Amino acid sequence: MYLKVYNIVEEFTIFANKKEWAEMSEKRLQLYGSLKATFLHIDNHEKAYLADFGLSIPRFYILLHISHKPGINYIDLSDLLLCTKSNTTRLIQGMVQEGMINRKVDPDDGRSFKLYLTDKGNDLLNQVYPGFVKQVNQLMSRFTDEEASRFLEVSQHIESNLSPDSSLNLSDSQILSWHNGQNWEKDE
Repeated sequence: MYLKVYNIVEEFTIFANKKEWAEMSEKRLQLYGSLKATFLHIDNHEKAYLADFGLSIPRFYILLHISHKPGINYIDLSDLLLCTKSNTTRLIQGMVQEGMINRKVDPDDGRSFKLYLTDKGNDLLNQVYPGFVKQVNQLMSRFTDEEASRFLEVSQHIESNLSPDSSLNLSDSQILSWHNGQNWEKDE
């Protein structure tokens, strides 16, 4: 189910001479296109893998974040997912109906809910996560450590400049921080 990502850099460059783009240098436009294309390629690999388990990317990250922070509330989860509370609520409702997540009223705030994985949700995450890590490793193994270090320096600079909250480091809050005491072997 891997989708072909069109050449976004080329598409944006076609429009580079348009009035709307006049204030942006061609290099910055190419940078934007390259970042967007990189995201779309990674996104396609994730979608294809997760679809085999009946998961979308947001549902996978919901399982991951709740496992990492049992009892997380909707607002904090929405912040980690970079989406609205209403979108998070809609996704959670479906996952509650499917038996993957339990909602419990927050004893300190009766208007709020704390979220927990059920055994079914935990089992699914434990089934999906090792292969997900293997896939990420396969994708990233195409780069030498030196290339990865150079890109990491630049990408961290980009992330810190684009983040609305300089204290929020999404690189550390997403897949890399979840291990829940489990170790999966690297695919060398």
